[in-house]
Amino acid sequence: MGMGMGMGMGMGMGMGMGMGMGMGMGMGMGMAFGATPPELGFRPLTLQYDLGPNADPSFPDQLLPKECWKDRVGPWDPDVLCLLYITEFIRGTDWDKIDAEIVAQRPELLHWDPNSYANFEKFVSGEIIQLQQLMQTDRERYMVEILAQHDNAPGYWVSLMAVNNREHHHTLVVMNLAVRIGQIVASFYKYHYKRPRPSFVCPGLLPEFGPPAHASFPSGHSLQSWLMSLFLEEVAPAYTYELEWLAERVALNRERAGVHYRSDTEAGKFIAEKCKAKIMALPTGSKIKELFEEAKKEWGQPVAIAPAIAPV
Repeated sequence: MGMGMGMGMGMGMGMGMGMGMGMGMGMGMGMAFGATPPELGFRPLTLQYDLGPNADPSFPDQLLPKECWKDRVGPWDPDVLCLLYITEFIRGTDWDKIDAEIVAQRPELLHWDPNSYANFEKFVSGEIIQLQQLMQTDRERYMVEILAQHDNAPGYWVSLMAVNNREHHHTLVVMNLAVRIGQIVASFYKYHYKRPRPSFVCPGLLPEFGPPAHASFPSGHSLQSWLMSLFLEEVAPAYTYELEWLAERVALNRERAGVHYRSDTEAGKFIAEKCKAKIMALPTGSKIKELFEEAKKEWGQPVAIAPAIAPV
């Protein structure tokens, strides 16, 4: 699904990014789970010891006075801290019932399913034709971008907004939370629907990598991209147009790569919108909503009404 945000982010930023959306955003997005900030990374000094007789000590071994022992718990790595909010989402919302909302509100997204639509072959054929056209017109031009976004897509959001851990710690937690929720939700529905990848249906699509071994519907990149953008719209509404443009572009690149159908992409966006709506409907005192408010303070922007998204 892959989008990790080492957002270590390491986002640490290590976005570290490894966010493994890897599911292609990484799930792939590479999420680094080591939780070691980049500035505290590997150092070879303490691996070097002088064991010779009468030599100076290899390193100081005295204890500091107790008064100097600092409370060094925190600031937590954003990728780890975001995990504390996931329980509220899992327990407090009916995120696992969104399939019923797809049937009720966007049934055309399931017209690929032989169990729900009699004319499924015609629908799938139309989607394959679209992917063939993207293969011929777009794939080569966008391939560098496609590969960069496969496992490190969150870096694009970080670059777009010039996010850094010193000024935007809570914002990084929000971004990591979006990726983590996206991983859980996308995995759940991929397992539920078990749709084969486009190149399994039409081998001539010849994707440049993969395709990823997990199911196709919904697109994890689309779901995670839209969750990040939708969450960040609550934090920095002046970026709404740019955030939605970026989510659409990253999602579309998965179609250009030949690893997702258009209905996968649209389902990812639909599910992301429903997930956010369920979070915003949580009662007063919601920890996730409080996180959004803390992150909002890091931007101090006026509410902006964004124009409609232009074609990518």
